[in-house]
Amino acid sequence: MNRSEYNLAQWLEWMESNHPTEIDMGLARVSQVYRQMGLDLSTSKIISIAGTNGKGSTTALLESIYKAAGLRTLAYTSPHMLHYNERIRLDGVDVDDALLIAAFTAIDTAMGVADSRISLSYFEISTLAAIYLIAKVKPDIALLEVGLGGALDAVNIVDADLAIITTLSIDHVDWLGDDIEQIGREKAGIARSGRALVCGELQPPKSIALLSSENNIKLYQASTDFSYDVDQEQRQWTWKGLDQQGNRLVIGHLPLPELPVQNASTALQALSLLGVPCSEAQIQQGLAAAKVTGRQQKVTYCGASVLLDVAHNPQSAQYLAASLQAQNLTAKVHLVLGVLVDKDCQALAQALAPLVVKWHFVSLDVSRGQSAQQLQQKVFELDVGAQRSACYENVEQALLGAIEDAQSDQQVVVAGSFVTVAAALQLVVEDK
Repeated sequence: MNRSEYNLAQWLEWMESNHPTEIDMGLARVSQVYRQMGLDLSTSKIISIAGTNGKGSTTALLESIYKAAGLRTLAYTSPHMLHYNERIRLDGVDVDDALLIAAFTAIDTAMGVADSRISLSYFEISTLAAIYLIAKVKPDIALLEVGLGGALDAVNIVDADLAIITTLSIDHVDWLGDDIEQIGREKAGIARSGRALVCGELQPPKSIALLSSENNIKLYQASTDFSYDVDQEQRQWTWKGLDQQGNRLVIGHLPLPELPVQNASTALQALSLLGVPCSEAQIQQGLAAAKVTGRQQKVTYCGASVLLDVAHNPQSAQYLAASLQAQNLTAKVHLVLGVLVDKDCQALAQALAPLVVKWHFVSLDVSRGQSAQQLQQKVFELDVGAQRSACYENVEQALLGAIEDAQSDQQVVVAGSFVTVAAALQLVVEDK
């Protein structure tokens, strides 16, 4: 069949088999195809967002505020949970099949033919599809989430008007290494000379400030240039930051979002620098409405309350643990845990251990998956109560086991990987 006749499922199947490797860092090939496409992005303000954790939350917060201000938005995030269309949202709604097919067709043409054809990975094609739609739909604001790293990620073919680094920790060691200074330099590579870089990491590596200084990038650093104070009693918070001229800004009486306040603070500093005005009422409305699938998401399955969170590295696990402790759930969590084999599952388990009354380990049947028994053995080595555990072949069995074991004052939590949470979310959808 000629690809011009493909439906979305056929295009996605083609994308998965088009390139020999899943991850292929470097911009040479994707830049060549991008130039061939001749896209005009000049009518949109573009924000690129990198970071170990918090990219999805920061993107969702900005998207929600700009939507509340009546602006047209495009948000590009990854991975998706249930449907590929989730990766690109137009005005908060998943992109439709027809627009994706138009994008893939244009990319396929630009990749060339026969011996001169350029091969692109799944993520590179996805990124070009988002950029193609910026040119075609012309949103006021485009938010592009970096997939892996920064400087060598496909998103970096675009010269963003403003760049954000959300948080930094060691993750994806096989690709980014375990040198936090090098990771900082890699992520700061999405910023451009003469433009702003907002860094939300509270303990940033020196390399970020150094690279910014070397390249005439205006760095806005959390706790130095912007900060926040939370009033838990009143369920509100105050943000303090800077405008483009360096004047101090204070916005008070902000509603506590469902997402981390640290990320909301970073989002507000970016908002203050982009030059697209939003009123305080619009900011409040946007903060209150922002949500991210699979982050602190409460659902019901088989009549039981279940919390879904894609925490999959030590930093995100620490945040989840703090959130659960604030809900008085110490030693009251039935944890359904499935973790990819290349993740630091021991540090992740260590962070969550004080909350866990019983571990429900689950096998992940994907290319980088590991068995429940392998995961159990690694957690056994920590001496954190893993003897109170069970192993399951799939998420459905684990979830049903956890629900059956949980008492009325206990909480079932699913975490450890996007794969684990996506499987749970699919069960929830089918249960309705």
